[in-house]
Amino acid sequence: MPKLSSHHPKIIAGLSIFVLLAAYLTYVILSRPVIGIDVKLTPQGGVTVTSVAAGSWSEHKIHPGDTVLKANGEDPLLLETIRKYNSIENVDSLVIQHTEPGGNPVTSSLEVEPGLSAHELIFRLVIPGISLLLLFGFSVYVYRKKRNDRAALQLILFFLSIGLSYFSSTPSGMADKVGRVCLGTSFAVVPVFFVHFMQAYLQRFKEPFLSRAVLNVMYVCAGLVSVLMILDVALTRRIHPLETQTLLIFFVAANFLIVYKLISGFRQHRAGELHTLFKFALTAHAVAFSPFLLFNALPGLFGVTFISAEMTAIFVYAIPVVYFYLFVTHRLFDIDFLLNRLFYYTALSLVPALLILGVMGLLIHQNPYGWIVWVQIFLAVYLMITLFLFFKELMDYRLRPYFMKDLQDFQGSIDRFSKRISKVMKRSDLEQFLEREIGLVLAVRTVSFLEITRGSEQGQASVTSDGRADPRIEQDLEQAVNGLAAGEMTRMYQGICLVIGNYGPSRHILWLDDKTNYTSFNYAEKNWLKTLAHYSSIIYENLYLVAGLIENLEGEIKNRNALAPPWVLRLIFTLSENERRRLASDLHDAALQDQLIWYRKLESLMLDYPMEPGLLVQLDQIKEGLLDVIHQIRQTCNELRPPLLMEMGIVEALKQLIQQEQIRSDYTVELQTEPDTIEMDDVQILAVYRIVQELLRNADKHAKASHIILSLESHSGRLYFYYKDNGKGLDLKELKDSFGHMGISGIQERVRSLDGEIKFASAPDQGFEVRLVLPLTAGIQEGGYDDDSYITG
Repeated sequence: MPKLSSHHPKIIAGLSIFVLLAAYLTYVILSRPVIGIDVKLTPQGGVTVTSVAAGSWSEHKIHPGDTVLKANGEDPLLLETIRKYNSIENVDSLVIQHTEPGGNPVTSSLEVEPGLSAHELIFRLVIPGISLLLLFGFSVYVYRKKRNDRAALQLILFFLSIGLSYFSSTPSGMADKVGRVCLGTSFAVVPVFFVHFMQAYLQRFKEPFLSRAVLNVMYVCAGLVSVLMILDVALTRRIHPLETQTLLIFFVAANFLIVYKLISGFRQHRAGELHTLFKFALTAHAVAFSPFLLFNALPGLFGVTFISAEMTAIFVYAIPVVYFYLFVTHRLFDIDFLLNRLFYYTALSLVPALLILGVMGLLIHQNPYGWIVWVQIFLAVYLMITLFLFFKELMDYRLRPYFMKDLQDFQGSIDRFSKRISKVMKRSDLEQFLEREIGLVLAVRTVSFLEITRGSEQGQASVTSDGRADPRIEQDLEQAVNGLAAGEMTRMYQGICLVIGNYGPSRHILWLDDKTNYTSFNYAEKNWLKTLAHYSSIIYENLYLVAGLIENLEGEIKNRNALAPPWVLRLIFTLSENERRRLASDLHDAALQDQLIWYRKLESLMLDYPMEPGLLVQLDQIKEGLLDVIHQIRQTCNELRPPLLMEMGIVEALKQLIQQEQIRSDYTVELQTEPDTIEMDDVQILAVYRIVQELLRNADKHAKASHIILSLESHSGRLYFYYKDNGKGLDLKELKDSFGHMGISGIQERVRSLDGEIKFASAPDQGFEVRLVLPLTAGIQEGGYDDDSYITG
């Protein structure tokens, strides 16, 4: 992989050019306002105003149909922007002639005031500037995290090209030469850099996006567009609008190609592991470029625009934000969740938007608005209704309890029930919690639990009841719930029956009598009951699995002559680690927090009230004692459950462990790792960490070692671990019979639980050596924290 030093000069050069361009474009934006006048040349050689840009300097001062007599005190035909682009920019003064309603021509002289209005400052400098800084920050962060990743480097170029094209749009509209070249070049390479990024990113999945030849053609086309932009500003001959149309055609064609390839990849991997990734990319790309393509670029080819480029440019930031989120969190958005709501709300918004548009048309039909204005009104109304429906969901969650106090708190009930069932150890506990929760929310007369067991013969079933259900219910259940899955509901002649568990031939049924107010169960209540049933079905299944597991364990324990299989050992160590984690959490959330509260109260008491010197000394000693206890609790929590162990990886975790142990001990540790990062799953990381922790503790307490060598190597799908100290050693025969070395026995059991091999070498006064080999292939296939399985899972 390339090192940072090899890229350093290129990075400095590119950064310098980027900063200089940003500084120059900022100066252009601040130095003069946007004039915003489009003109046409008359057959008589005159210059007539055709349109005035909204928010520009000339708005409300100059109107379509006015004649430009002079620009900067000279013939307007001498102005370069008129000759090249049929627009007026970069002028200090104008002489305009317009015709009054009576037909009399009136001439007025206008001086262009320097400075920007508040509107121009916000929309032409502040928002594009913040966007540029944000994308630059994204680029710096991605470079620091993934500097040797080719896909990350292409993503950085993609970020910067988007930011630069947006920031240079105003100077380009002002006919600034550097601004036009910057906009044309950066805008042309946006889709090319995106394709290059996808090509590099998908290589890790051995999935081609586009061929290298097509990518090279795209780079050549982008280069030709850049050349046209340079020729446009360098030559005196008029090229416009050829360069703009070429840029738009290339941009539209490139994005259609990208969308086509994303759709092809999505369809190709519809049932594969890359399905989510292609759907994620396709959605982000569609959200980013669809508004610009549909409402600006494509209509622009026919001389009209529905939404300004500045407004549609905001949507382009969907891609950098989405892919920055991907690189930072290693996750994908829940696309289905968002899309389902988006389609639902846009469908709901369509009819209201058309109705509002129709009403507005009836109210203001006398005004001569063009069809483009009506399209703009429709888009604005449609967007507002869609956004309102999005926010309505949030308002429903936050405001409905205040305005509809008679509604039950179903979400609170589900949260409460899910916390309670985590403590369930037997079936009776689950049924007790379920009955209590239903009684808190619904006013039902009776609740009963029944179990239906299907016999070996078809149609034969037996019903077991707790005696609270109506006997007729028991008879009807034999046929009613046959074939129903967990969570399904059946209406009985009295009340309802809900399947809350389904395992093997047995079905667990909850019968609810009618409500005390004689009303039927409404839609919300039924959904809530089904949710509780799904939670309960999981617990029922787990209880059955635990019962079977206990039977297997009892069988293994009875077979004392055979060694416990690795899966039993893994289970034991997993349970042990879970207890460690639970104990660490309890210590941190209860004992440690209480100690901190009492420490702060004591400190506040000592500061706020006058005390005798002797008492103050004693209280200060108590305060120091509390600090020691707080430190010990924190240290114990870290030993029980090392913080960020899985996030750091085994190498960094061992470095931190060694640093902590050396503070408390006198030995030195030499750690050697090859490679620098070793891919291991969570179970293997925790096992190696615990083994090293036990060996270091043994070296301090028993071996009295002064120097330790630790080595970790990973190759050929295996981890090779080596430990050696210069302690007093021991007789290896003692390992077989003595209980004084339970730590060493625990290490052996951990290694055997992972199908590994371990060997010890030691003798009195000869130190202690450990050689360990662990297979890593299985762990890597299961997916870890540093692979890309999170993308496609």
